[in-house]
Amino acid sequence: MHFKKLYLKFFSRQKVGRQLITLFFFIILLPVLIVSFSIYFFSNRQMTDNYTRLTESKAFQIRSVLMATMLSLNETYETIDRDAFLKDLLSKSYTDSDDAKSALAQYQNFDEILVNHASLTNLRLYVKPENIPLDNSYSHFYPITDDVKEKAWYQKASSQRGNFWMSNLYVAENSAETWTLNYYCRIPLPQIDSEAFLVMTVSNDHLRNLIPSGDYDLYITVNNDPVFLSSNRKQEGTLFPLKVKSSSSFYSKAGKIQTKKVKTIGAIQTFQPYSTNDQIKIFVSDPNALPYIKQIEATFICVEISVIVISALLIYLYASYFSTRIQTLRLAMYKVSHNDYEIVNNIQGDDELTATFQDLKSMVSKLKETEAQIYEAKIKEQALSNQQQQMELKLLANQINPHFLYNTLEMIRMKAFANGDRDVSQAIKLLGKSMRYVLNNTKSTATTLDKEIDYISSYLAIQKLRFEEKLNYTIKIDDKLDLKTYRILPLLIQPLVENAISHGLQDIEKSGHIIFKLYKSSDGLLIAEVFDNGIGMTTEQLEHVISHLYVPQNESEHGVGLYNINNRVHLFYGQDYGLTIKSRPNVGTLVTLTVPLLNLTEEEL
Repeated sequence: MHFKKLYLKFFSRQKVGRQLITLFFFIILLPVLIVSFSIYFFSNRQMTDNYTRLTESKAFQIRSVLMATMLSLNETYETIDRDAFLKDLLSKSYTDSDDAKSALAQYQNFDEILVNHASLTNLRLYVKPENIPLDNSYSHFYPITDDVKEKAWYQKASSQRGNFWMSNLYVAENSAETWTLNYYCRIPLPQIDSEAFLVMTVSNDHLRNLIPSGDYDLYITVNNDPVFLSSNRKQEGTLFPLKVKSSSSFYSKAGKIQTKKVKTIGAIQTFQPYSTNDQIKIFVSDPNALPYIKQIEATFICVEISVIVISALLIYLYASYFSTRIQTLRLAMYKVSHNDYEIVNNIQGDDELTATFQDLKSMVSKLKETEAQIYEAKIKEQALSNQQQQMELKLLANQINPHFLYNTLEMIRMKAFANGDRDVSQAIKLLGKSMRYVLNNTKSTATTLDKEIDYISSYLAIQKLRFEEKLNYTIKIDDKLDLKTYRILPLLIQPLVENAISHGLQDIEKSGHIIFKLYKSSDGLLIAEVFDNGIGMTTEQLEHVISHLYVPQNESEHGVGLYNINNRVHLFYGQDYGLTIKSRPNVGTLVTLTVPLLNLTEEEL
């Protein structure tokens, strides 16, 4: 309730333009900003999570491939370590290099292993010269020379008993150098208390076939060695792009990661190969993820700013436009309130304000007309005042006392009856009855149907006495109508009968017939029909008469009575009711009156 008061207090003191701008800020701008930033935040987070899951899935795939490959090589090592024939060859004494090569030529298992293991690109067995006197490498057997002893892998292999993995630069037969992953294994020779060292080199081409990088950046290394496999071959042999602080055997991290050069969305996976203490490091990143997200962010922000700026500009322009129109209307109303009717012709637009301004103009026009009429009335007031007394005197002079008239007619009727002139007596009786009805209903707005029908019957009876054989008539009343409980405008139907006699039967010498019907229609309306079998009307004559039902005519013209009846019906009952006329030459004319069927109220009953 308190908020409502503050709201009404604020807006009641502000101009319309400021109200519109305030409403725009709180109803449109503020909710749009809240919704937009919510959508921006959640969509950004959703896209980041999607890219993170994809890179993490790729890292898991690579780890699975490497673990399977390393396990397979370890099984190969165990197979070679259990080969008794190989150990016998390595434990025998040989006189010279040729003798040793002749004996070693008998061993063909290394070639079979290379053929059956696509993951291996090379397999070498390093033997001590005091055990196998080789002056150079032979097949897959290599002597441990002073150069070999200086290499990092040999120093590590000779200083520990377990196997290990290491990345090294591998030189192929065509002198091409590549960084590869190598498995270094100790082969004990207990018969001569010595040892040999098996070196298995993993094929990078094989790994690339199993783990295609696609659009990802890929880096794989072991421990802190240089990268041996990368989606960008130029990065092979370089240091791992980020530091992994965890020494855990299995470590996993995904999301936005800061490398030594850039920030990207990626995933880090580490694991410890079977039977070694090494740590394999895998880093997968999507270089296009963050740029794409930032591009979406920039597009979203630009669109949002554009929408806000355009909508704010439109609201400002509309508020200014609306305020100008309000001020124009206010100024016009101020002038009118101070009796200054000289206002602008119109205001811009075609809406409620324009309609209000047009209403104001109409009011100004009516005020001008009213003032003009008042002025004219004042001019005529004195003349009317002077004429009023004369008119009242004339009315008094011309007024006839109804009781005197009825008594006089009754006296004449009795003398005619006493003299045996019954037709004259009857005519005077009907005339008195008709005049009494007319005088009693001159100022009345309603009468019952039975009285109106009785008046019509008296009128037709008088006309029958007048025209004799020229006029016959029939009255048909609907039995369902209770004539005493329904009302109608007085003197509404009789003029139709009078019009049928005076115009319809005007040129008929004899056998003229008037049919009057009164009934209730199916939709509850009162229908009065007056038919005459007179000369009828042509189409042109009928159209002329119908057109004048709505246009007043001179007293001397035909159709004045019909216009008056139709006009009385419209004024009292409404425009939906009135007269209809049908006519055919030499057949006759039918005039139909339609009015609502109204009951008498309890007070009237």
